[in-house]
Amino acid sequence: MKLRWHVADIDGRSTPVLLDGGVARPDASGALAETAPVWDADSGGFRYLALKDGVQGIWHWRDDMPLEREVVDEADITEFGPSGDGRELKYSIGATRSAIAKAESSAYRDGVLVDGSINLNQPIAGGVIEDGRRVMRRFSSPWFDNRRILWNVEATEKTLMPRDPAHRPAPSAPGQGLESRAANGDIAEIVEERSEQRLRVTRADGRVVACVAAPCRSGKLRAVAWRGNHDALLLFVKDSSERETVWLWTVGESEAKRLTVTSGALRVPGQPPRCAVGEDALYCADAQPLVPPRLVRTDFASGRTQVLAEPNRALAARIAAKAEPMTWPGGFTGYFLKPIDTNGPLPVVVHYYTCEGFLKGGSGDEIPMLPLTEHGIAVLCIDAVRAPRAAGMEGSYNLALKTIGSALDELAAQGKIDPSRVGIGGLSFGSSVALWAIRKSRRFAAATIASGQISPHYYWMNALPDRGFTSVLEEIWGLGPPEATPDRWKTVTPLWDIESLATPLLMQVPESEAQSNVELHTRLRRAGRPAEMVVFADELHIKYQPAHKRASYERNLDWYRFWLKGEEDDEPEKAEQYRRWRHYRAGQSLPVSAR
Repeated sequence: MKLRWHVADIDGRSTPVLLDGGVARPDASGALAETAPVWDADSGGFRYLALKDGVQGIWHWRDDMPLEREVVDEADITEFGPSGDGRELKYSIGATRSAIAKAESSAYRDGVLVDGSINLNQPIAGGVIEDGRRVMRRFSSPWFDNRRILWNVEATEKTLMPRDPAHRPAPSAPGQGLESRAANGDIAEIVEERSEQRLRVTRADGRVVACVAAPCRSGKLRAVAWRGNHDALLLFVKDSSERETVWLWTVGESEAKRLTVTSGALRVPGQPPRCAVGEDALYCADAQPLVPPRLVRTDFASGRTQVLAEPNRALAARIAAKAEPMTWPGGFTGYFLKPIDTNGPLPVVVHYYTCEGFLKGGSGDEIPMLPLTEHGIAVLCIDAVRAPRAAGMEGSYNLALKTIGSALDELAAQGKIDPSRVGIGGLSFGSSVALWAIRKSRRFAAATIASGQISPHYYWMNALPDRGFTSVLEEIWGLGPPEATPDRWKTVTPLWDIESLATPLLMQVPESEAQSNVELHTRLRRAGRPAEMVVFADELHIKYQPAHKRASYERNLDWYRFWLKGEEDDEPEKAEQYRRWRHYRAGQSLPVSAR
């Protein structure tokens, strides 16, 4: 996957400059690993990390100079930024490329001692593709976080003085998060006081100013950031579907000014925020349910929002759908997405997890939302709400199923959906909800999941004493060793409840999670259930290879069209697929119920 930078003037009057950003690297889950650029002090250019030709280095672009690879080291550069005064560049490296190559060669030649760092669900000799070649990864936490082999080599910090003083990096801007430190030493922080969320500013001389404006007392503050050299803060307040309402608060005033609502990309640790705070405006990578990502500027003085760059304009012009915001009791939010020229009752596919930003595929981009609407199938996307921990994970599953049922009943009563033609699918927690839903309800005519499921194999593959995994599993699911907690296993997993799984089920899973589903798939097939499993090589939790994402997307579309509408794609290469599916349908015995 190739990356590109889009450089746009803040007045939006010129054509954006496109820069080669190298090739993508997947993070621990498979999502795109992101780094923020570092601008030159005069704003005439910037530096960024790029992986090209097997080397991750610092590249430098200036408006008056060609793009160049400025810094290359014997190890890949993992982080970089300005020194405190902006006179120098600082960067970090880990193990050298030669040391990594030696470790990979040794692992392949000599074998690998199995310990808590080894993921036996992945090929030992690789498992992740970076810049056209397989690389080895190891677990880096008790859960499933993973990084390149030798990730735990102590980092080395280096500094570099730019050759041209005019090209020095700008000093770091005040951070954006639960705490933000101004250039003069003032600190703004979101704190919990007596079980309530508060925002306070601690001056450099020790004085404390508490914010009493409504956004500060909402309990939904996600982040704060100083507005340049002004004594004012940007307040980012959580809205529905991971959107954020942005407020401007002058320190000490009793009210704040509402600026805009941002698109709601998830705030993920280690990834740059989607909005940058300038001296006079807020700049955001904005998206809406039916508007693909674009760069927008919101002026602090006027509140006016201007589109600066729209790289997905052609895609936006093709969209012929309507997204209806929805809310339900208990704090649930979501969208009902349908074809713009059809009123129903329509078949519908449910996605339960996150509905932030542009509705292209939901969590992990597994549900082909807009292609479904193009084929006359609606989509119901619901943002997940978890039950109290005391209810166990099945409490969250049951809460999800109850909410999904209520939403479907409401839409059916309005004549918008056909309750006998309902599908459900998702990734990760969303896939577990989907599997629970078809196990506990007869509402669903088809289902797709994209992740491995909890099973005894899943347990034993991750239960080595030096891993720390089992304590997490016990805390979240209440699961111990299968022989020690058999009742909990029978509650959480469907392996001893195969007779309840009559809904046609398509599993499209990454190679790193496939083994956890082997028993489920085999039991379903031996019981004559309409089930299929497709495995994608060299994939992590979230599929990151474009060819795999397209194949998964297309097969899910075919699956829902077949089971919800009886439609088949007439492409000759799909003939065998439909032959199998027609065979499953002929053997299907249990009818679909509206409840």
